[in-house]
Amino acid sequence: MTDDASSANGSMVLARFLARAGLGSRRACEKLIGAGGITVNGTVVATPATRVIPGTDDVRYRGQSLCLQRAVYYLLHKPAGYTCSSSDPNAERLAIDLIAPPDDVRIYSVGRLDRDSEGLLLFTSDGDLAHALTHPSFEVPRTYLVDVTVPVSDTAIEKLQTGIVDRNETLRALSVERVKAPEGIWRLRLVLVTGRNREIRRMIARLRYEVARLRRIAYGPIELGNFKPGYSRELTNSEVAALKEAVLKAAESTTDGETG
Repeated sequence: MTDDASSANGSMVLARFLARAGLGSRRACEKLIGAGGITVNGTVVATPATRVIPGTDDVRYRGQSLCLQRAVYYLLHKPAGYTCSSSDPNAERLAIDLIAPPDDVRIYSVGRLDRDSEGLLLFTSDGDLAHALTHPSFEVPRTYLVDVTVPVSDTAIEKLQTGIVDRNETLRALSVERVKAPEGIWRLRLVLVTGRNREIRRMIARLRYEVARLRRIAYGPIELGNFKPGYSRELTNSEVAALKEAVLKAAESTTDGETG
């Protein structure tokens, strides 16, 4: 039995419980535990692998009692100017305020788009799926359209794919291609499998170009299509199933790469 599995008495590791209670992805919940923000039966717990029994143990975050939530999934077309983090005290407009989930469910974004970026943003209360979609080891692809104001050279496109070093990190796109754009705009379609902070903007800046507009148009199998900015909707059952299937395929691909 793995640490992630539920035991015979119904217990599960604390980090997974918190994720399923809607506090965030597994990684985010591990940070909350490490910061001393979680109590179990009145005692501060700092170990993510601590096991708790839902419905029996009293688990609290900042004094608020937590329980397992039903899973909900939303797609938002985030407009530019909205902040993904609901904890940013300087944020004027929050992306999460554009969604109206049930009152008894706490949701959070699956990864982030920076304030000036726009496009497809997923929200959920399913911490397990959010963890898998954002964890680097699963490499679920995200597709973006990037507009710049001058032509992009073949050399620059090659560098985007072979890797660009910035802040001691090697950043690269899985694929890059030019796509049709309005006159005066040069547009690239980039596919990434990582979600580092401002990754695309950092790569473009290193190549001496300036991003005029940045949009995410797909996350795994989920596509933005012609959905209007500022609007949100629940994912269909088939879309949720497709996301979970994408995670499974990514996990299998990673395993094959390690053993091949």
